[in-house]
Amino acid sequence: MKVGVLRSVAALSALWLALSATALAADKSEVRARTDYLLHCSGCHGQDGTGKPSAGIPRFTDQVGYFLKLPEGRAFLMQVPGLLSASMSDARAAAVVTWMIKEFAGPSMPETLEPYTAEEAKRYKAERPADIMGRRNEIYAKLLAIGITIE
Repeated sequence: MKVGVLRSVAALSALWLALSATALAADKSEVRARTDYLLHCSGCHGQDGTGKPSAGIPRFTDQVGYFLKLPEGRAFLMQVPGLLSASMSDARAAAVVTWMIKEFAGPSMPETLEPYTAEEAKRYKAERPADIMGRRNEIYAKLLAIGITIE
């Protein structure tokens, strides 16, 4: 009986260690994404995602998730000038945009969020539109046509 108990304790200990390591890795990833946001995005969009709409810098809070309703909106979030000039790896760019959506989408959060991948980030960054403001206005118009107003 003692051997069975020891095996159970050993198995539970191993499981706990594995789960702890996974949680620590996830926490580290979240911290890195938040740090990247603070370093590369918050200067314009604010630490809280409120942006500066009066200066043409949109807020993320409660509306960034709406961009995911359109394929070009999903791409656009990866194509903004601040992100492209940040010199981040594709994996880190994908992580920061995914983090930003989770953090700021609020009621605009889609029922399921497909995290950005490094491959997707690479593709979207390579397809950067020549007129980023024009693309943003096109996306706003398409969202408005389906009943969503972006401020």
